[in-house]
Amino acid sequence: MTWSINVLYALDLGASILQVNLITTIWSTMGILLQVPFGILSDRLGRKPMLLYPTFVGFMGSLIRAFAGDPNHLLLAAFVGGTAGGGFFPVLLSMVADVTSTREEQKKAIGTLYLFSSVGMLLGPILCTILLTLPGIGLRNIYQFDAVAQAIVTVYVFVMVKETRSPVGKSEKTSYTANIKDLIRVKDYQRLLSMALLYFFFFSTMGTYIPIYSRQNLGLSDPEIASFSTYRSLAILLVRFLSAPLLSRVSAKSFLMFALVLGGVAGLATPLATNYLLVVLVTFSYGLSFGAAAFLGPILVAANSTSRNRGIANSVYSLFQSAGNFTTVVTSPLATALGVASVFLVGGVAAIVSSVPIRSCKDERGGSSQN
Repeated sequence: MTWSINVLYALDLGASILQVNLITTIWSTMGILLQVPFGILSDRLGRKPMLLYPTFVGFMGSLIRAFAGDPNHLLLAAFVGGTAGGGFFPVLLSMVADVTSTREEQKKAIGTLYLFSSVGMLLGPILCTILLTLPGIGLRNIYQFDAVAQAIVTVYVFVMVKETRSPVGKSEKTSYTANIKDLIRVKDYQRLLSMALLYFFFFSTMGTYIPIYSRQNLGLSDPEIASFSTYRSLAILLVRFLSAPLLSRVSAKSFLMFALVLGGVAGLATPLATNYLLVVLVTFSYGLSFGAAAFLGPILVAANSTSRNRGIANSVYSLFQSAGNFTTVVTSPLATALGVASVFLVGGVAAIVSSVPIRSCKDERGGSSQN
C-alpha cells in the first residue's frame, strides 16, 4: 500500500524534491553499509534470525511514518528502516534456494516466491486506492494500517517460519573469506552486479518521479496517482504468472535482456505521456520490465553461488540494487534545472545500457560461468 503513496505523503508534509530523494538515499545508504554483514550473518547464524530482525525494524519504521509531522520524521523512518540491511527478501531468496536441490527446482521455486510477492504487490495498491476514495481516509491512515500489518508479519515470522540453514562448522567459518573471494571472481556474477546497479537506478527514478510528474505537470489526483501502483503490480503479476512457460522456451539470460530493454523504452517514452491513460501505459510497461528483471537476476545469482556463500551472494547483489537506488539523489539538480522529464531520459538510457553486461553472460541453461 505504501509504495503507492510514499512520494505523495512526503510532498504533503512539505518535502522538497531533494528531501524526497534523500528519503530513498538514506535507506539505500544504510542498506549499502549493512547488506554484506547481514549476508555473512545469514550464512553463519542461520536464516531465521536475519529474517526476523528486518521485519521488526520494518514495523518500527512504519510506526514512525504513521505519526510523522514533517519531512524530518520521514528521514528518521528511512534511517530506522535502513538498519534492516535492505529488508528480508535476500534472506527469503537464500531460504528458497536452500530447500531446492537442482537448478530447475531453484528456478521454479524462486519464480513461485516472486509470483506470490507480486500478488501482494497488486492487492496493496488496489486496497490503498479504494481506501483513499472513502470519506475520512487520508494518506496517514494508510501508514497506520501498514504498521498493523508489519506487526502481524513479525509475529508470523517468529511463530511459523522454520530455519533452512544447517549450523556452520568451524572449518566452514575459517574458509569463509575464501568462499567470498571465489564468488566475486565469477565473471557472470560481476556482470549481474553491474546490471543491478544500472537497472535499479532506472527503477528508482521511475518510482520517484512519476508521482511528482503526475501531480506537478499533469495535475492528477491522489487516487489516480495511487492507482498507478495497481497497474504496475498487475504487470508484475502477469509476467511472473507467465514466467514458467516462457522460461521453458527461452533462457533466463535472453528473457532478462528483453526485460531490461523494455524498461529503458518505457523510461524514454515517459515524457510523452501527457494524460492519465498514457501514464498508465508507461507504468504497465515498466512494471512488465521490473516484474521479469526482479526474479531473473536472483535466478542467475543462485546459479553462480553455493549453499556456503548464497547468503552473501544475494546480499551483495541486493547491495548493488541499493546503490542504484542511492544514485537517484544526483538527479535532483537535473530535475530542478531541466525539469522532471529529463530524468526519465537518463533513467531510460541506464536501463538499456544495463543489458550490455548481461549479453556477455553464458546461457543459464548451459550452466554458470566460473571463469
